[in-house]
Amino acid sequence: MNPSIVLGTFQNNNYQDLLNVVDAAFEKGCTAFDTAPSYGTETDLGKAIASCMTKYHVDREKVFVSDKVDAWQMIQGEGDVSSYIHGALEKMNLDYFDIVWVHWPISDFIEPTWKSLLDLQDRKVVRNIGICNVRVRHLEEMESKGILPKYIQIERHPLRICQAEMDYCKAHSIKVYSYSPICRMHPDLRNSDVLQHIAGKYQKNIGQVILRWHIDTCAVPIFMSKNPKRVVDNLHIFDFELTDDEIKRISSLDQNYKIFLESWGCPGF
Repeated sequence: MNPSIVLGTFQNNNYQDLLNVVDAAFEKGCTAFDTAPSYGTETDLGKAIASCMTKYHVDREKVFVSDKVDAWQMIQGEGDVSSYIHGALEKMNLDYFDIVWVHWPISDFIEPTWKSLLDLQDRKVVRNIGICNVRVRHLEEMESKGILPKYIQIERHPLRICQAEMDYCKAHSIKVYSYSPICRMHPDLRNSDVLQHIAGKYQKNIGQVILRWHIDTCAVPIFMSKNPKRVVDNLHIFDFELTDDEIKRISSLDQNYKIFLESWGCPGF
């Protein structure tokens, strides 16, 4: 299963709130979800997914579950992260993950961690593996070490379009997932004449236009919300496409603005 959009669970630590948005996603046909140990949502997300699979009669193969290996696990296990992955599967009552990401590519532990994940992939405990929070220079360094991810997950939005990363990934057949895809509706996006004009043309809101921009630039947005109605709105983006000119105009909003500082999560990054 290759999702076109994913519901994230960062900062959604109340089970009922999480169940409500997962249910809204299932109802609208979105069955792709992202978590991480540091989010504290693995157990609740597993319960919510199981509940909705039963309610909507959805098989496991139709659900996409994305989890991560956090930095402390890489350090504590000296790269052997198998016990943490098996523990996460147990928490979520799953037999496998559709993808597991290296959350932060700590240079001292990336090679043994990647080897551990490749072993888990060989044993079909993990279907796919990827790396988060990388730039071209990290991808080039990893390639020199024989680490060739097919997926990356980066902070990307119209204020940070990551064109160098997008070009590199296109050239190397790497799929890009975008977290914080609407940049928490930064005022420069909310008040953008460009986005307001395009939203008016398609009778959409600005968030929907931005999420469509991700899809039309070959990225998979991972959005978050605690509001079921917002989830429904964010999924109502498959009845229109942006023109090439509109994509260029939205991309022109780029400021290389970043919400999350990499050096905070990955010292020396």
